[in-house]
Amino acid sequence: MTDEQAGSSPDPGAEWWTTTEVAAYLHVHISTVSGYRRREQMPAPDQTIGRTHVWQPNRIIEWHEKRPRPGTGGRPTHKPKDASDGETAEATS
Repeated sequence: MTDEQAGSSPDPGAEWWTTTEVAAYLHVHISTVSGYRRREQMPAPDQTIGRTHVWQPNRIIEWHEKRPRPGTGGRPTHKPKDASDGETAEATS
């Protein structure tokens, strides 16, 4: 991927996406995609050519569209308030 392409989305019509192109599509760092792959949080590569992992774009697009989002069955979107925040648990009149 050239510097010009780094700011754009990868071509969904391409035959293969590398880790770099998957990262660009997801708007994350390459190391994040590598972590997802190692932790099996994303589809396994369709092929490995030497040390380069590649995926068919449609598999990544479908997987990404079905991923859970923060706050929707995952981690909460806000910190719950409790008595340790300096307030008492009892209501004052």
